[in-house]
Amino acid sequence: MGGTVTSLTANPRVSYVVATYNRPDDLSDAIDSILEQEYDPLEIVVISNSTDETGTLFADGGRFDRECIHYHEFPGRMGVPEARNVGFEHASGDILVTIDDDAVLEDPGATDEIVAQFRAHSDVGILAFQSRNYYTDEVIPKEIPDPPNVGMDGTDEFRAAYFIGVGNAIRRSALVSAGGYPASFVYGFEEMDLSFRVLDAGYDILYTPAIVVSHKQSPAGRRPDRETQERLAGNRIKLAFRNLPWRYVVFTTLIWSVYAVVLTRRPGSLLRIFRRLFTDRDELLGDRRVIHPATIRRIKSRKTMLFCWWYGPHPGRFIGPNGDPRRLLWEAKGT
Repeated sequence: MGGTVTSLTANPRVSYVVATYNRPDDLSDAIDSILEQEYDPLEIVVISNSTDETGTLFADGGRFDRECIHYHEFPGRMGVPEARNVGFEHASGDILVTIDDDAVLEDPGATDEIVAQFRAHSDVGILAFQSRNYYTDEVIPKEIPDPPNVGMDGTDEFRAAYFIGVGNAIRRSALVSAGGYPASFVYGFEEMDLSFRVLDAGYDILYTPAIVVSHKQSPAGRRPDRETQERLAGNRIKLAFRNLPWRYVVFTTLIWSVYAVVLTRRPGSLLRIFRRLFTDRDELLGDRRVIHPATIRRIKSRKTMLFCWWYGPHPGRFIGPNGDPRRLLWEAKGT
């Protein structure tokens, strides 16, 4: 455990990294909201696997043919974690901001606020943004990291155990210490994996409602429900395998195996999950880096997860005076 928490330069470059797949209209809105930012210096890095007209937006003479925008198109379809890692490699900023391609920044001063928050909290490696419904302006509870007090909501600032990928900012030094997203996850819980490693590197995670993204939750470009559910369950097991003591791996594998069958209602899904795990076994063993007991204690102290050797939400999130049974459905959707 531990790492070097570095301070920012006088005027740090901020890089926005946006991964996209066949959402040209949503992507255009996202980029427009970034271009409206008042902060400078700023760059935008777009990583695309799109098979539609998205590339024409960035071609010579296109709508987003600008010096500050760097468009990179790759054949095939990456998972979100791999696409973001590639974006980070192409980005030059000291601060790396990611928003979903169907989300927009609400305030032209958001980037200034990001820099100010990192300056005010030198130990913070990741900022988690507030997520609101694009159409209703209501806070989306399942896109807010769990607060340490079950009764708190998304209007309060708090130190978190993880972040949500729809909108966040990462200090470059924290990313380097943690090693980036797990590319093999493809979809689901990659943010939690990175969170564990950032916390273990000596940084912290701050949820701040002062920075807001509005999320359209567009169905375009999403993977089929059954594949998503299988990958979510498999990634929970992978996450425990990569980061946690063996007792957590055993309990998590048992519980999420049952949950996978309940979610998909197909025993064959469990076979596919374990087939993927077997295929990735060498990579999982090579990447296994158990987080320090002090990091586990810090995560537990926030009453969010790692309860009773299980990598999953604290029971208080489901039951009790402030519990919400609907949280079981949020887990099924990857939040």
